[in-house]
Amino acid sequence: MSAVTDPAATSDPVVGAMGRTADPAALRVVLLLNNAFTSDSRSWKLATSLTAAGCDVTVVARPADGQPPVAVRDGYRIVRVAPPQTLRWLPAPGLPPARTGDPARTGRSATVRTRVRDTLGRAAQAARYLVRARTWAAAIDDAIGGGAVDVWQSEGLVTLPVALRLRTKRGGKVIYDSRDIHLESARFALLPDRWRDLLAGRERRWAQSADAVVTVNVPYAEHLERTLGRPMTLVFNGPLPYDPPDPPDRRCHLALGLPESSQVALILGAVVAHRGIDEAAIAIGELPEVHLVVIGDGGAKPAIEARAAALPHAGRIHFLPSRPPDEIPGWTASADVAVIPIQPSTLNHRLVTPTRLFDAMGAGVPVVASDLPGMASIVRETAIGVLVDPTTPESIATGIREILDAPADRRAAYRDACLAAARGPYAWERGVERLLALYRSA
Repeated sequence: MSAVTDPAATSDPVVGAMGRTADPAALRVVLLLNNAFTSDSRSWKLATSLTAAGCDVTVVARPADGQPPVAVRDGYRIVRVAPPQTLRWLPAPGLPPARTGDPARTGRSATVRTRVRDTLGRAAQAARYLVRARTWAAAIDDAIGGGAVDVWQSEGLVTLPVALRLRTKRGGKVIYDSRDIHLESARFALLPDRWRDLLAGRERRWAQSADAVVTVNVPYAEHLERTLGRPMTLVFNGPLPYDPPDPPDRRCHLALGLPESSQVALILGAVVAHRGIDEAAIAIGELPEVHLVVIGDGGAKPAIEARAAALPHAGRIHFLPSRPPDEIPGWTASADVAVIPIQPSTLNHRLVTPTRLFDAMGAGVPVVASDLPGMASIVRETAIGVLVDPTTPESIATGIREILDAPADRRAAYRDACLAAARGPYAWERGVERLLALYRSA
């Protein structure tokens, strides 16, 4: 894949061990987030690692309950700036649009109303967003204080036009961290084709205006190179350095009062649709000694919990609240197997390499992962677990049983393979080195 760049492979003298720079005070980096920075592990790793490398880092995030507007954590600043509520009187059809109506049953008038809403409402929504990006950029400009900024890093599509506007006002470079194939993910994938095409054109223009584009895996990079017309720099969501306890501390057992003889299959991350939690919950019914522990929060959590509670083996399915990123390695290491049954519902999901795959790798815990193009190549290459059909609970159960019933030497081999991959090609420090080299060369 020739267009994917690895600046760390060059002889750039400013990059050394752990990505440290010869003149660290020269780099001021602002990370622009469209979330509250309470469970965003990639942004947390970026902020902590760049700070450790000597950069002056500011994280701009959305306001969050119980969080101060300005804080300092581990040497970097967090500034919370709410997106402005601009032109709220304009119509704004929600995402996703209503696409399930059957014209034969809803009638021509409903179809016409939908088309009018899509045409006028989404045009107004697009105009409002462009205005909002300008005013949001102005508010961020005021909040972060004066002085030169070297890098404005957009952590996703929503903040990309904000970063470009800030570059116009204050100089510096814009790095677009496309951690998803945004237009093929979640609600964007459900937009009418004409609006997705329009947004795709806008993303391409914005990306080509940026100074560089970063993404998280090879399949994403190949797709984004075609759609955005830019070379990609890879920064995997690899694990931070961590020495998991051996034997594990059984943190899940202690938190839930589980029998010592029981085994834990862990799902960690946002509790939302298409993560395979329902399928995994059903699969646990075939594994009498196994408890499923789901750690995370999300809009679908009440509904998923309710469906799990209706299963005959509900007593072996447990839901815990999300944990801050720095606690994730310990919770992951306490499990017997990490289950990552992402569903093939969108192109983004088919090509995804979720952070939790690398969390398990870094904790020495074997995985049962979806046999999808994004994850499958890594699991096969590293031998860190088994691949399953995520759409069938029977396949998930078979995969979990294969891991948990493996003899001791095979379990040890899984652990060794995980740690070798985590400390080798997928180590987070390698991505930090690439990113710092990119900052210098952009």
